[in-house]
Amino acid sequence: MLTVQRTEPYNLFLIEDNPAEVRLIQEAIKEAELTEMIELTFAYDGEEACETLDTFKILGKKFDLVLLDLNMPKISGREVLTKIKTDIDLEGTPVIVVTNSDYKKDMIECYKIGADGYLQKPADFKKLVDFFISVKRSIEVKNKLSIYFIEKVYDELALAV
Repeated sequence: MLTVQRTEPYNLFLIEDNPAEVRLIQEAIKEAELTEMIELTFAYDGEEACETLDTFKILGKKFDLVLLDLNMPKISGREVLTKIKTDIDLEGTPVIVVTNSDYKKDMIECYKIGADGYLQKPADFKKLVDFFISVKRSIEVKNKLSIYFIEKVYDELALAV
């Protein structure tokens, strides 16, 4: 089977209310040499995230991956996740919950709603870069954003230290 290489960038949607975290993520994406492969869209709260999702839907565009913080103002990350996973036009969008919460209850609840992955925010910058290196490798090797592959590579990078 012939695989056609994708020429347009992957749409990555970052939903994060902390501007310092957003800046760190931008730097990690640069460090992982991923900037040419993705187009990054931001929302700083759940309400803005829902508006952005609706706008993309109206325009006939989709996100290839959503990185979602749980604890946000206006509309919580759980509510945004529920919106994505219960909307027929959005339900196939992969969502990785990226949060400071290490409560098993939060993780279980997110998976029940339909999260595709759950990642505790990396404690140091190198781990954040490793996460985006795993995203890059998924694009290079699988020609798509595969949650399973991203998690596998990220775990391997953590073990390689």
